[in-house]
Amino acid sequence: MAGNLLTAIKKHTVRITAIMLILSITFTLCSCNGDNNDFDGKRFSKTRKITVLADPVNNADTDCDVNSSDAARYIHDNVYKECNIDVTFIDSDKLDLRNGISADISFTKEYNELVSYYRMGAVVNLSPYLDNYSYALTDLTELLGDDYIHFCNDDPNEVWCLKAQDDRPLSMVTFIRSDWLEKLGLEKPSDQDEFYNCLIAFRDNADLLLGDDASEMIPFFVDSEPNISAKPLLDSYLDTSISDKAFFVDGYCRISQDGYSEGLKTLNKWYLENLLPDDFRSIRPMTKESYEPIEKGYVGSFCSQFDYLYINGENSHINALQNNCGDNADYIAVNTFPDRYGKYASWQEDCISEDNINIFLPATCSDPLACLVYLNWISNSVNIDGLQDLSFDDPFTYDRYLLTGREKVLRSGMIDDEDYEAARQTALEVDFIHRGNLCVRYGPDVFQSYKTDKDYSLVYYDSAKLFLGNVIGAGEGEFETVLSEQYEIYKNSGAGFIQLVRDNEWEKVMVKGSRKPN
Repeated sequence: MAGNLLTAIKKHTVRITAIMLILSITFTLCSCNGDNNDFDGKRFSKTRKITVLADPVNNADTDCDVNSSDAARYIHDNVYKECNIDVTFIDSDKLDLRNGISADISFTKEYNELVSYYRMGAVVNLSPYLDNYSYALTDLTELLGDDYIHFCNDDPNEVWCLKAQDDRPLSMVTFIRSDWLEKLGLEKPSDQDEFYNCLIAFRDNADLLLGDDASEMIPFFVDSEPNISAKPLLDSYLDTSISDKAFFVDGYCRISQDGYSEGLKTLNKWYLENLLPDDFRSIRPMTKESYEPIEKGYVGSFCSQFDYLYINGENSHINALQNNCGDNADYIAVNTFPDRYGKYASWQEDCISEDNINIFLPATCSDPLACLVYLNWISNSVNIDGLQDLSFDDPFTYDRYLLTGREKVLRSGMIDDEDYEAARQTALEVDFIHRGNLCVRYGPDVFQSYKTDKDYSLVYYDSAKLFLGNVIGAGEGEFETVLSEQYEIYKNSGAGFIQLVRDNEWEKVMVKGSRKPN
């Protein structure tokens, strides 16, 4: 039996080695294939042909495919005219790198799998092209920026994937019932004190605002993860001027940063004053129990992404609210939590998400330069606007083709909605703070990278949620005691270990530039 197993292993090893050799040879041929002297910085004199992956339409009853849509024809015709590149789109459902089915320009959300392909030599290194033709790729490099081009990469001479830029405002805003403000004769709040007074007014006038449903009143809605659902408030208590090292060490969770406990004390005070849901610790985010109170008209204010109310068209939360409570029921977006410097700031603790789109060129790609020129064209703001301005009669809208900045133009069907745009502009007023962390994944995964005498992964998962819930829900006069006790529990569940690792790794990672966990 051992002999059979050894034979099988040898056969498997030979097979993998053969595949890697073929891929390496292919990569070498592809990298050297073709003479790019016919490229003038924008257009090729000889027509280049490339294939590009595009999203399919799920559950769509249509005869249209990824090449016959209005968006596809618009892109094909203009790229051909301006760059002399003949583009053919391939349905992403048909991508199967294991069986050799790929497009010249591909993308995936499976980051770890992509890393494996790169190590096998199955992915093109883009760095030489980005360097040698930088003058011709300015739209691409300006849109993505250094963080999205040199994503999770130790060596600037190796760029094996591009991270799609998310140009939507990532900062959260606060929504407050505008019809309630009008009914109570209140002005739109502009700071925390004014906001607090509005919450008190909502609570004290529940009978007037909700009638028979007065007992359902929730002045300020938070769920079991206040670190997210009350993020604008908690972020306002942090000091944006802390050192890069302090941000690197303590930025992962914010809980250990100076000032954070003061934000928790405010939420505890509001909880004891019946301004938060009594059962917030059991309300799961993004579930029916979290959005139904908003749709039924019981919530005076809450924090979320700017487009939360408006996405999904007829099935949007705002539409449900107005169906239940009348057309006058409405929210407006406000920024009411300035920090100690009088600015609105949103903290980004983690690295760029690995779950986002990763764009890469498989080793089978025969023309990397043409592919990058295409990506440059699709990153140009004028071309993006041209696509956005089109009115499509089929379900293949432009966001299925804009690989490098697909979120930049998404408006979730609400492009002309004034409330949507007002919320977006409110979110743009917030400074998005993302510094010091880059692509260092010192989160829960770190427990798998370091040998310890304790398996923290078993107890870490819900530790932040439990800490926040217990502290915010502390009884009258118990806040400081509960905070101290719960913080020790939180640190001992694995958070303290992450801090220690990040502190020890500061010199190697941030000073010397090595971004590997160990």
